[in-house]
Amino acid sequence: MPRELDGFRDQLESIIAAHPQGEQMTVQEVARYCGKDERTVTKQFQFIGHGKRRFITRTSLARAMVAHE
Repeated sequence: MPRELDGFRDQLESIIAAHPQGEQMTVQEVARYCGKDERTVTKQFQFIGHGKRRFITRTSLARAMVAHE
């Protein structure tokens, strides 16, 4: 079983505190959380789906954020 990256749990807890309603986050929600433009976060993170219905899970977002630090 792969080991979690350092800081993963803290990052996940931060995301959950900011976005407690559901596991999936839209591009707009991630942009708001990160304080970045929607185009920037779509290039930085791998979202699932197309158009306005694209999303990423909180777990995947936390993993990606820790990996890019």
